[in-house]
Amino acid sequence: MTCENPKNATGKVLLTALAGAGVGALIGILLYSKKGMARRQHFRDFRTDQRLRLRGNWDQLKHKLQQTYTHLTDEDLTYVEGKGHELVSRLKAKLGKRQHQVIKMLNAL
Repeated sequence: MTCENPKNATGKVLLTALAGAGVGALIGILLYSKKGMARRQHFRDFRTDQRLRLRGNWDQLKHKLQQTYTHLTDEDLTYVEGKGHELVSRLKAKLGKRQHQVIKMLNAL
């Protein structure tokens, strides 16, 4: 068991409090600066763009896709509710596009 003098303990407490305040100020500046807010908004938009949101009747959307991409078959465009990732992966392979490009294209229909 070591014996610390009170002056040493007070210095450690003060140093810890100052370090905590400094870290808090740094985090506040990073999170709530204009750049930080813009970065978070961009990340939110990116995540939203990566979600498949099909609007309307799938048969009509499928028909539009087949008109644009004539080499797509009915089997390629099979869509089961809740399994959109399978549709996206098939279209990604057939069209040679990236996943986010396929999702963006499907959401734009």
